[in-house]
Amino acid sequence: MLCLVGICTVFPVNPAQAAACPVVSPPEIAFDFVPKSPQLDRNRSVKWLNRKAASHASGWFVTGLTSYAMQAKFEMRIEPVALGDGRYCLLPARIHPTVTVSEHLVYIASELDRGSCEYDVVYAHEGQHVAINQHMELDIRNALPTFLDDVTRDFSRMQPISARLAASRIQNLLSRYGRDFKSLLAKIDNARQRDHAKIDTPAEYTRLSHACGPNSAFQTTLPAAMRR
Repeated sequence: MLCLVGICTVFPVNPAQAAACPVVSPPEIAFDFVPKSPQLDRNRSVKWLNRKAASHASGWFVTGLTSYAMQAKFEMRIEPVALGDGRYCLLPARIHPTVTVSEHLVYIASELDRGSCEYDVVYAHEGQHVAINQHMELDIRNALPTFLDDVTRDFSRMQPISARLAASRIQNLLSRYGRDFKSLLAKIDNARQRDHAKIDTPAEYTRLSHACGPNSAFQTTLPAAMRR
């Protein structure tokens, strides 16, 4: 309606254009993180550990190793809302990602006696790796609000669609957000790997190798075991 100096002109409104999508609210979030307590394996030789560790710092051999693996599942519910004119709006209702830690193993070379200085040094170092892995849950939880904001923003920009397109659009969106969540996990996991790399340095290895004196198992027993 346009009014100028008391004269009003009324423009006809197309009913199809009048219907609009409701305001999009952030979806409900239910995040499940299934942890796994680290398990200690002392039955592997230093040679075995070095075969398992495909890549490590040149010039050093592996005396301890922490192995970690996780699996992810992404579930989402998108609800079509009828506008009454044959078109539908799509709204995010619920997001349910699940991350399951499938493996968390700590290996310490079997040549090291429990309670020895060398064993304690390796155990403490691997404990740092365990702590980094266990921080994953908090890292994911901290990243979820931004992920939800992005999803909500996407739906806020969507236009109504016809009924015949609704099912395929929902399926495409589910696939897309599933990929986006996997990408988010990959980004967090890359940060985790960088944190591991910060404590697996030649300088740190040098410090640890001398932590128990000049004639410790790091200089005697373990090199001999590697040569056998």
